Amino acid sequence: MKKIKAEKIITALLSLVFAGVLLGISLLLLSRGKPAKTGRDIVIFGDSIMAYSQDDSSVANFLSAETGRDVLDLSFGGTLMSCIYEESSPAMQRNALSMFMIAKAFLMDDFSQQALYHPTEPATEYFGSRIAEMQTLDLKNTDTVIIGQCINDYHCGIQVGDANSASEYTYCGALNMVIMYLRQINPDIRIIIVSPTPKWTDSGNEAINMNLGGGSLGDFMRMQKEVAEKNGVEYISLLDVYDTPLDTSEGHMQGMSYTVDGTHPNLFARKAIADKIADYLKET
Repeated sequence: MKKIKAEKIITALLSLVFAGVLLGISLLLLSRGKPAKTGRDIVIFGDSIMAYSQDDSSVANFLSAETGRDVLDLSFGGTLMSCIYEESSPAMQRNALSMFMIAKAFLMDDFSQQALYHPTEPATEYFGSRIAEMQTLDLKNTDTVIIGQCINDYHCGIQVGDANSASEYTYCGALNMVIMYLRQINPDIRIIIVSPTPKWTDSGNEAINMNLGGGSLGDFMRMQKEVAEKNGVEYISLLDVYDTPLDTSEGHMQGMSYTVDGTHPNLFARKAIADKIADYLKET
């Protein structure tokens, strides 16, 4: 009888050891499939206002030079804060790179939807490398996140929503959820919301009061600031960033002439945006 009991105990112990070895091998194989992660000083999540250039004249590179800090640019042109109600493939692809879905991917440590996105549209050639960089970012060890997502939600007629919304299909709801997800990942992370820059129509009129279906651009900015205040995160307005007159080799520059098309920032505008953010970081 004692011999049978001893054999059962030994068998049980061997089963536990075998299960432990299998678990260890499984975890090792899973870890091999994931890239090593590194924290950064500052990470910028944004749309084409931030991502218009990917060379030394980008907002991120100007900001790094001005502050002496490590700045990672994870901006994607044409993307939104929120998700959009469409079942077509382009819509689903755009949703994968929305700020809401990116924040959720970081929270779940699952970037499978983003990795499946292989855009072929013009000015998206840098998307692949940034999606890869996203998977190597450790937000738990990142100091500051700057979020500049708004202009495409406005363009797509996304409903601006209210400050208490939790729906990823409204601008305010998506922003609320993004802030919540980032704080779940890193309770100490510094979050700074950045407003859009001024925008002009093709006819040269300011677009701040124009409603494209979800609210005017001014509505989006007001609610953006209200959500930031409600959640206790910082906010930088870029509405005055093109007010300073400049005399350059390209001529006198002020207002709309800071842009290449009424929306996207030229070289001097990108420097001005970076300077405004850098000044804020130095002051605070």
